[in-house]
Amino acid sequence: MNTSDLDALLPELERFHERFARYFCRAEGRAWAKKYLTGLVMPIERKNVENVAERVGAPARKLQEFVSDSPWDDVGCIDELQRFVAEQLGAEDGVLIIDDTGFAKKGTSSAGVGRQYSGTLGRVDNCQIGVFLGYACSKGHTLVDRRLYVMEPWFTDTSRQRSKAALPLDLTFQTKHQLALAMLQGAHDAGHLPYQWVTGDAAYGDSHDLRQAVTELGKWYCFEVSSNTEVWQADPKWEVSTLAGTRGRPPSRPHPTKSSPPAITVAKLATVLPPRKWKRHRVIEGAKGPREYEFARMRVVEKQHHGVGPAAWMMARRPVGGTAADAKYYLSNAPETVALAQLAYVGCLRWTIEENFELAKGKVGLDHYEVTKHRGWYHHMTMSLMALAFLKSVQRSWSKKPADGERPRDPSAVRGGAALSRMEPHRRTHMVPRSAAPQARRLPQSPAALAA
Repeated sequence: MNTSDLDALLPELERFHERFARYFCRAEGRAWAKKYLTGLVMPIERKNVENVAERVGAPARKLQEFVSDSPWDDVGCIDELQRFVAEQLGAEDGVLIIDDTGFAKKGTSSAGVGRQYSGTLGRVDNCQIGVFLGYACSKGHTLVDRRLYVMEPWFTDTSRQRSKAALPLDLTFQTKHQLALAMLQGAHDAGHLPYQWVTGDAAYGDSHDLRQAVTELGKWYCFEVSSNTEVWQADPKWEVSTLAGTRGRPPSRPHPTKSSPPAITVAKLATVLPPRKWKRHRVIEGAKGPREYEFARMRVVEKQHHGVGPAAWMMARRPVGGTAADAKYYLSNAPETVALAQLAYVGCLRWTIEENFELAKGKVGLDHYEVTKHRGWYHHMTMSLMALAFLKSVQRSWSKKPADGERPRDPSAVRGGAALSRMEPHRRTHMVPRSAAPQARRLPQSPAALAA
């Protein structure tokens, strides 16, 4: 990126940064925040503190202190970020998406690091795991919150390792599901992001408690679940035993009767769905053309914690012309009036968070950090999420279609000169509803461009 490229972004970047100014310590902290944010949006090959400091003209030691030790309010920044995203993308049928990603690490000092399975790496390795919350709708998608998963051994070990990582004294062990629920509850309570749906892959969809929590928030979920998840095709009519016991309290929990049917796995249920149940829907429009799948669904009763759960939709997805062996499965508490096309759209929106991980790691240095402390991880992740949302908002504003009778807007003439005139066209896969209109012209890009 040359001077004119950055000049084109400066007015927007300054306005964006000003929204968050009150969350940083004094004028000095606000200045470091702006420099760090500027570095994250620049096309630096590796965006660690040293490289960022060199490009933005800041002392590396001061910038490192800002990220690792300065007591600025990253929680407030996330709150403001969600308000900003709502202004840019908010829709009443918005979708919150839960997923995690791994960060490969060497050594044992970084907060929460350890040998654990990472789907990102595809193996057990020495890494940190971050649990993230994404927001998506037909207008676009981005990341809106983050939590560091700290492995349980860190809470039984009081050695120098915990001290070096500066874990907060009041920090307690939380599972990934609990971290996800904390972000979901936080976004719900803040009330900035309008949404109706929650989705995630089977690692989160298999959690009965997480599904129940979404229901208690008055929202609908469409979670992917494992193929061995059990459901009933109809109410199994469990009953509380009327037989009096010899001792103790009388029974209060329902149990299956002789006439109660056994539960069936969603994989087995999908194999008995008649061919007429499978419908073809387009869920992705990308550079390689439309991507379509076949979907089928039926009403079921969930099995939760070995007992009878609520009525739900079971949806199966398979490639066009595929077999049951290729299928993925979903459970949803959406009402019976919700169309299959809507369930298919929401379930497949989960892929947007994976795209955002790829973009954030490649464009705004999500995984380029070299910090040890717990606070440093949260600070870097917060700034990366801010940078990602900023670049997406710039792309969205610069790529809007012109009004009737206007000449198409030239991105090179927007706010600051020929910033983007040398950029090559590039398309990214994006989610669209089946009936979506053709997408607006995308912002041209090159290897030196900012981000999608």
